[in-house]
Amino acid sequence: MTRSRTTPRRRLAILGSGVAGLTAAVRAATDPAARTDVVLLTKARLTDSNSMLAQGGFAAVLPEGQRTPGDTVASHMADTIAAGAGHGSRPAIQTMCAQAAEAVDALLSHGVAFDRDPDGSLALGLEAAHSFPRILHAGGDASGAVITLALADSVRRLEAEGRLTVIEYAQASDIVLDAGTVAGVDYTDLGGRHHLAADAVLIATGGAGQLFSQTTNPAVATGDGLALAFRAGAVLADLEFYQFHPTALETVGPDGRQRSQLVSEAVRGEGAVIRDAHGRRFVADYHPLGELAPRDAVSRALALHRRAGGGQAYLDATGLEDLHGRGFLARRFPGLDAMTRAAGFDWRRDPLPIGPAAHYWMGGIVTDLEGATNIPGLYAAGEAARTGVHGANRLASNSLLEGAVFAARAVDHVLTRGASGDASGAEGQSSAATDAGRGGPLVLEGIPDPAAELLSGGAGRSRLAEAMQADAGVLRDADGLGRLASILGSWSADDPETANLLLLGRLLTAAAAAREESLGAHFRLDFPQRSLAHGPTGHGAAGARARIDVVRQPELAGRTA
Repeated sequence: MTRSRTTPRRRLAILGSGVAGLTAAVRAATDPAARTDVVLLTKARLTDSNSMLAQGGFAAVLPEGQRTPGDTVASHMADTIAAGAGHGSRPAIQTMCAQAAEAVDALLSHGVAFDRDPDGSLALGLEAAHSFPRILHAGGDASGAVITLALADSVRRLEAEGRLTVIEYAQASDIVLDAGTVAGVDYTDLGGRHHLAADAVLIATGGAGQLFSQTTNPAVATGDGLALAFRAGAVLADLEFYQFHPTALETVGPDGRQRSQLVSEAVRGEGAVIRDAHGRRFVADYHPLGELAPRDAVSRALALHRRAGGGQAYLDATGLEDLHGRGFLARRFPGLDAMTRAAGFDWRRDPLPIGPAAHYWMGGIVTDLEGATNIPGLYAAGEAARTGVHGANRLASNSLLEGAVFAARAVDHVLTRGASGDASGAEGQSSAATDAGRGGPLVLEGIPDPAAELLSGGAGRSRLAEAMQADAGVLRDADGLGRLASILGSWSADDPETANLLLLGRLLTAAAAAREESLGAHFRLDFPQRSLAHGPTGHGAAGARARIDVVRQPELAGRTA
C-alpha cells in the first residue's frame, strides 16, 4: 500500500483491537466526510484482548434522573484522584468523567446491552473506592466481552461495507518516521513483512501483564505498543506504577504452575470479605476502608499480611446468598460461578484462595487530552497510553471508560486537524510531558552486552516473568530492584514479544529504583512513606549493577538502539 502525497485522503492505522482500538476504528470509519482510510491491525484475532476479559464494568455518572441520587461528576473525579494517590492529571480526569455519559450513549448506539433494573433503567453497581453506585455492567460479570463483541460486530459490518480494513494476525514491528513525523508502520503477518503507509498511527495495544508470572492478562498482553513507541522516540512516564488486582483466584494448572484468574471487584462491592488463613478479616488493619479500599491498598495488605505470617488469603462470598437471596451468585456473576466451579470450588460454601496478580499498567505513552504524543502523527489510547487519569493507581472500572473516551477524542483530532504537521499535539504535549515527569523521568542509555544470555521461547519468557514477579511485584526494595536490573541486563531476546517484554522490564525496574518513596501501586519496603517531593528522589541502586544508566531528564524518551 503506497501513500500518495497528492491525494486529499489520509490514512489512519490503528494498532490493537480492545475497546480503545475498536472505538477508534468505528468512529473513524463512520466519519461523515469519509476523508480517511482506516486500517485496523491486531496481532491475533479481532476479539483477542484484555478488554474481552474485563469482568468489572463501565464507570459513569449518568444524567439527572438516571444516576444514583447525590452522585456527581465532581464526586467521580474526587474518587479517581483519591484512588490515584493525588498523582493524576486533573484536566484529564475532568475530561474523562465529564464525557462518561456521552460514551455510554455511544456504546448503547452500537448495541451494547448493559444490565437493567426491573423498571428498565440502567442498573448501577458499587465497586471499591467509589462513593456511589455508578458502575454499569453487562452480562453480570462479562462487561468487557459484551462491549467488545458489540464493537467488533460494528467493525465487521463497516468492513463489509468497504469503510475500513481489518488485518488480523499482524505483528507491528516498527513505527516508521519521515523527518520526525509518522509515515506508517511496518508489520509481519502470515504473508510476510509489509509496510503500511499512514498519516497517523494510533497505538491501542493494551498493557503488559505477561511481564509477571501471576497476571490476570491474556497471552497477547506483551506491551508491544509501548516498546514500539519508545524505540520511535516517544515519551513514556509512570512506568513504576503497575496495579496488582488483589482478588485473583490461585489454582495450580496442569503444568504444575500457579495460575491467577480474576475475581471481579464487584464481588466485594456486593459484600464479600477477605480473611486470612485463621479466618480473620484483616484488611482493615492496613486501610480504614477494609475490603473496599483502592486496589493498591488491598493488594499491599494481602502481601504484607502474608509476609507477617498471616498465610494464604481467602475471598469469602459464602454469606452473599443469605444477604441477597438463593441463587444470587450464579445470577449476578454467571461467568465467575462457572469459573470457580470449573476450578473445583463451590463459592456458595467455599472461601476462594486468592492473591494479587498483575492487572493494569497506569504508566505508558504520554499523551495530551487529544491522545497525541510528542511525535507528530503518533497517538495512543487505552492502557498503552499515559493520559494521566489513573495517577499512581487506577480506580475500578475506569479503564474501559478511559479507552472509549480518549480513543474517540484521538480520532476526532485526526479527522478535524489532520495528522501530519498541524495535528502533532505538540502545543498541548509539552505541558503533558512536564506534568507526567514531575521529579525527572528516566531514559535507558545502556545497551545490553552482545554476549548476553539469549531468552527464547516459553521457558525464557517464564524466567523473565518470575524474576519480575519476585523483585518488582507488590513489595519492592533497592536490593531486589538492583538484583533484577542486573539479571535483566544480562539477557537478550530474539523473538519480538520477548524482546518487547525485556525492554519494558528494564524500563519499569529503572523507574521503580529511581522513585525512592511509596506512592499508590509503587510500594518500597525501604521507603514506606511518600516523599514530600512528588517524584523520584534518587537514581537508586539499579544503574551501575546492570549497566543501565538512569539519567535525569525532563522526559523519558525512547532511543532507537
